[in-house]
Amino acid sequence: MPKTKHKDIVDYWLPLKDECELGVDWSEAHERCWRCGYKSSLHRCHIVPDSLEGVDHPSNLILLCGRCHREAPNHTNPQYMWIWLKASYGSFYDTYWTQRGLEEFERMFQRKPFSNLNEKQVDLNEINELLGREIEKTTIHFGEGRLNPSTIACVIAELEKKLTSMYEV
Repeated sequence: MPKTKHKDIVDYWLPLKDECELGVDWSEAHERCWRCGYKSSLHRCHIVPDSLEGVDHPSNLILLCGRCHREAPNHTNPQYMWIWLKASYGSFYDTYWTQRGLEEFERMFQRKPFSNLNEKQVDLNEINELLGREIEKTTIHFGEGRLNPSTIACVIAELEKKLTSMYEV
């Protein structure tokens, strides 16, 4: 039996779900992850997993990138998928994983990033230059296509260290 096509999945959900609860506009739902908005090769993600007797039908499928697919809930109650999407989607394209990097920074370093610079004037051009240099010191895991949250957290930590030493009073 042929697998359900991406177009069929989008066409099924378009009249049923409000795109305001997703990380993607319906016009791009066939090419962007419904959670993080990343433009990539999309997985057909079962709402009720195949292993829990979920069917291969548009009513039981959404489109997610590989990373979001791995984080999606695996439960027999389909409402959990929609609750998860609404609670965790990226509101702007290509910012979801950066936001996750900021959250990872807080977990790793037990504080908000740049909290030691709140009262200081910082040159944005200098920040952009330093950020570019720090990103050059990173790599992307094979097959991922973007920095993971822990790497983003490390970039933020390095940027913060450099800015703190530059703007010490």
